[in-house]
Amino acid sequence: MEQSKACGCAGKAAGRADGPARDGERDGGPRGATDRGLGRSAGHGAGGVADGLPGIAAPAAFQMERPAGFLGSRALTGCLFAVYLAFLAWIVLLKGQFSLDVAGTMRSVNLVPLAGATVINGAADYRETVENLVAFVPFGLYLGMLAGRQPLWRGIAAVAAVSLGFEVLQFAFAMGASDVTDLIANTAGGALGLGLYALARRAFRSDGRALRWCNAAGLACTLLVLALTALLVAANGQ
Repeated sequence: MEQSKACGCAGKAAGRADGPARDGERDGGPRGATDRGLGRSAGHGAGGVADGLPGIAAPAAFQMERPAGFLGSRALTGCLFAVYLAFLAWIVLLKGQFSLDVAGTMRSVNLVPLAGATVINGAADYRETVENLVAFVPFGLYLGMLAGRQPLWRGIAAVAAVSLGFEVLQFAFAMGASDVTDLIANTAGGALGLGLYALARRAFRSDGRALRWCNAAGLACTLLVLALTALLVAANGQ
């Protein structure tokens, strides 16, 4: 008898729990179907453009950039960077020559900033310092393009390390003057390049667009420099 009463109470409780669900079915269909419908509506609202629905703009977080393509490839950036580094080493270490005769010709060290400037007519000439700064601007640009959103100090440290390596090689093989002024100017040029790429990324409001435009500019400059270098070599060879 008590068991029958317990079963009856359980049945009434189940009936009360199912009551709202049946009411929901009578009002607008099964609750699961309603939830699924809401899910589909929310999905269409979030990705209207991606789903091809006209007149519905997708939020910026859901918008997709165009495929990178050739100019947007970091592989192209790496190739341009490699060509630049080879050209930079040719200028800094070999002084623009195609032989190792420059080795063993000069070894000096200057640890006082701006003390090694050339004096012309009683005035210090800092053209070499400015040239070193400008020569390392592409280093910072390419580094920023390859490294992405890395802390600025890491990029500056990388530029300083490469510049220091050049100075050490010049001293070790007696290929020129190892000057702290060159180290400072080279590092400043690299930092300027990193800053320029950060400005480009902000101006274009997209890493992809900034990378494509900087790659296009880098490719044009690289081809121009290679063509001019080939002409100079051909002219000197005649």
